[in-house]
Amino acid sequence: MSDNKNEGVVRSYSGYVKVSEKMKTGMLTVRGDFRSSKFKTSFTKAVGTKLPKDRKLILAKNNVAWMSPDELLILCDYADVSSLSQNLQMELKDQHHMLVNVSDARALFEISGSGSREVIAKLAPVNIATLEIGEIRRTRFSQIAAAFWLTSETSVSVICFSSVADYMFNLLKTSSMPNSKVGDF
Repeated sequence: MSDNKNEGVVRSYSGYVKVSEKMKTGMLTVRGDFRSSKFKTSFTKAVGTKLPKDRKLILAKNNVAWMSPDELLILCDYADVSSLSQNLQMELKDQHHMLVNVSDARALFEISGSGSREVIAKLAPVNIATLEIGEIRRTRFSQIAAAFWLTSETSVSVICFSSVADYMFNLLKTSSMPNSKVGDF
């Protein structure tokens, strides 16, 4: 059951949860020395939020996700990615860093409904029962690399490479079909 009438959605499927691929989202990968107070100050000034703690995501105007000890992912409006990138470059110009616009190289999905944890549990080797809202995991969904986080008790965001977006959509769709419900969550 496809529903493309939702604003901001590329495609969606409604099973026992709703799976939606979101329109292009601005995404910047930032690498640097997160222990440096100068880096932290410059980052906060440019992005408008502080650095997240390990394996956490800060939900704000510009969401910031911890990806590794020296890597962050900033999610923002697609229209704002260029100006945010320029602001970050300017603020971090005299510091060791790497900044890459990965907006067109990533796809963002949302799974919503009371069974959203179960859909993830079927596909990723993660103890989803202990995951907290705003906690991020990098893992695999079947054969592809992905990251995901809970935005609420009944909503999960998933990112993957855009080159495998069709595969991810079909994985999520198949795992959320009404007759595939396990009932563990």
